[in-house]
Amino acid sequence: MTAAFLVAAGLVALVDWFAVSRRWRGLEYAAKPLVLALLIVAAASADLGEVKPWVLAALVLGLLGDVALLFSDEHRPVEVVEADVPFLIGLGSFLLGHVAYVIAFVRYGLHPIQLLAGALVVIGAAVLALPRILRGAREEGGVSLALAVSAYATVLSAMVILGFGTAAVVTATGALLFLASDLTLAWGRFVQPLLRGPVIVVVTYHLAQGLILIGLIR
Repeated sequence: MTAAFLVAAGLVALVDWFAVSRRWRGLEYAAKPLVLALLIVAAASADLGEVKPWVLAALVLGLLGDVALLFSDEHRPVEVVEADVPFLIGLGSFLLGHVAYVIAFVRYGLHPIQLLAGALVVIGAAVLALPRILRGAREEGGVSLALAVSAYATVLSAMVILGFGTAAVVTATGALLFLASDLTLAWGRFVQPLLRGPVIVVVTYHLAQGLILIGLIR
């Protein structure tokens, strides 16, 4: 049963990727939330042990974030982003989702060598990308936006490091793809647009959520 829902999620994800590539917003409104909904059902039917409630929480929060951001005004100036309630809901949802994954990874069990490897990856990514992203965030939205991005980056970094620390290769790969997705999104918004950036973001995001789940299944 779990495998069937995972396959279904993968097929719907392909539809969503196509919708994003063609900028078919109507289809994206339907497909994007359905991917996470199917992953939630897959997680509910899977043997995840004691981490199950936290994985479900992370996926539900991801679904909430997806829906909120679909209704966020992406053309709204950064200076008034505080009035964009869907954006704030989405940002908070994903932040809490990362916290849920952090708890899940800790309960799953951690390994020092893999934690070190994850830390090195995160440090490398931060050195290469974070200064320019934070500079762009401050230029567009002031210190408050830069601080918000910094806080999110901190929680994301913890999630990635602990994802590596599980020593579950598939889960670690998912955590790495989550980092890639968020870095691509942030770079495109605060530094410069990337060719096929929205497609890269959604593909890596869906793969990240799916692989994290698969890697934690017993």
